Amino acid sequence: MRQVFSSFFRSKTVYVLITLAILFVSTLKITQPKLSNFSLIAPSGNLLQIDHPGFMQSPESGVYRLSGTLTIKKFSTEILRFIPDDEILSLTVNGQPINLNIIPDHLRKDYNRGFTYDLSSYLNDGDNKVEMVYTDQGGLMGIVISGEAHGVPLGLMYLLGTLFSIVLSLKVLGKLQVASPIKVIFIGALLIRIFYFSVTPADVRDHDLGDHIGYSEYLSKHWMPPPVDYATGGAFFHPPLYYYTGALVYRTTQLFEPHNKVTIYRAQQMLSLFYSMGFVLCGLLILNELLNEYQHRLKTQSRAEISAIKSTESSLFWLMGSLFAFWPVSIIHSVRIGNDPMLYFLFSASLYFIVRWYRSDQKRHLMLASIIGAAAIVTKANGEILVAVLGVIGLFKMIKSGEWARYFKMSIAPVLIMFVAVAITVGPGLILKLEGKRDKLYIDNIDGLSKANLVGNTAANYFWFDAKIFITEPYTDPYDDRMGRQFFWNYLGKTGLFGEFKYPSLLSTNMAVVCSFFAVLMLLYCVTGLYHMGRQDIAIMAPILLSGFFLWAGVTYMRMTFPANIDFRYIVPILITFCGLYSASILVFERKGIIRMATIGKTIAFAFISSGILFILGIA
Repeated sequence: MRQVFSSFFRSKTVYVLITLAILFVSTLKITQPKLSNFSLIAPSGNLLQIDHPGFMQSPESGVYRLSGTLTIKKFSTEILRFIPDDEILSLTVNGQPINLNIIPDHLRKDYNRGFTYDLSSYLNDGDNKVEMVYTDQGGLMGIVISGEAHGVPLGLMYLLGTLFSIVLSLKVLGKLQVASPIKVIFIGALLIRIFYFSVTPADVRDHDLGDHIGYSEYLSKHWMPPPVDYATGGAFFHPPLYYYTGALVYRTTQLFEPHNKVTIYRAQQMLSLFYSMGFVLCGLLILNELLNEYQHRLKTQSRAEISAIKSTESSLFWLMGSLFAFWPVSIIHSVRIGNDPMLYFLFSASLYFIVRWYRSDQKRHLMLASIIGAAAIVTKANGEILVAVLGVIGLFKMIKSGEWARYFKMSIAPVLIMFVAVAITVGPGLILKLEGKRDKLYIDNIDGLSKANLVGNTAANYFWFDAKIFITEPYTDPYDDRMGRQFFWNYLGKTGLFGEFKYPSLLSTNMAVVCSFFAVLMLLYCVTGLYHMGRQDIAIMAPILLSGFFLWAGVTYMRMTFPANIDFRYIVPILITFCGLYSASILVFERKGIIRMATIGKTIAFAFISSGILFILGIA
């Protein structure tokens, strides 16, 4: 242990990371104005001295008057965020009243985000007198004041944060001894996700933000799982693993910003970004395994053909790795608060070790796959698909080898691990279903769903794909039939590119159409490639094909039993299957000497990657 710590502190990288962290915190600190000498006059006229404006328990209902000193230093920001509870009525700076009529009413009483105001015209260097009047009706009350970094300081913080992330990533990737192409693609994926994070607040392109934050906030206060009855609403029907990690981040952020929900939300987004990068890494490792397996299996062929495949494998990984890492919807979901990014990471990590077990038959790979798979299951019920994947591969190994006793003994521990995870996940829903408090085990009662969300549930909805709408309509809409929502494949495919959101910029809109066009071509290319594949090709890809099949089957079953639009976000790991299948298609054409088709496949993929990157950059 002493050698580990000694080696750790001898590493130059550690000191670089510490330096970058100190510079980041220092930059953040110097942008904040100093708040001091605050006092509070209660509705009854009592004067209260407070150390710092913020939320506190209300002693009485009525109108409060908060006043104090705000000190502006050389690098202090003059754009301030005010978060009131209940409602701010007036704001005065150095005796000058501030016009709050330009602030919408709902923001003047928004105790989560509040509002920002540029006070540069009212503030002087040095000390400034500020006074706020607000109302309270009981419970927590007060006003949180914080500076909003902008301009050069904000750019410097993003630069320092980006450098910190790159250095840390290279250190971790170096310890994992991954190949250089994986490192380069990983860093590229990190950079575009940091860019997307910089232009995407937590409440933009979110799904059930309040419910996910509410669960993490609950655990940050109680630490014990909520009562079973809570599973009838909000996000409480989900298993708790992600929300415990969210609770840890929530409490840690509160040490610095106790009541600033904007900062708390941004920290939660960074947690999602961390999980997203784990998903990227595991996906790249799986694709690398796939291409290496092709190279290994083809060693029995002629020396010239082996050489061609080897060079193809090397160059092809750059293309297919980029296709996976820069897929637009993967970036869009990378900073969204919720349990999905963690599920994507754990699902793909488990799948990676399933692939390794499938190839090498080593028990440690099976154990790692089952342990990480269990973690995926207690993150979100979708992880149960891994049970089916492991089960089918295990059964195949038993039948093929005839060693029933050996594989039965090997499977005891993984089965128990998975069983416990499934019991934790399914337990609350099963109890409530038996008590008559839930209509379905996994899905909420459809009776509570708005009729506007309902779509057709006939064969036509599943067997028709409207290519014209898919290509010419840049986005889809869960409420608008004109954008293809009635057709299962249209909606699933479009949300598989850009989610169920709209993006106003002209560049993004145009690139969405281009991406959609090339996505259709890639799908047709995969179908053609699949037609030319032999049994050996299918055998090489068996784990990811099984994973993709069960993901697709699960979302199709959901759509049939719950006739509302099912978003692609439930099956994002299927991108690994698609990219693997696309890679295999190119290799098959190369192997059969159909070079032109292989070149066409690479060109289409490159065009999709380029248009996808431009789509993301256009969001700014």
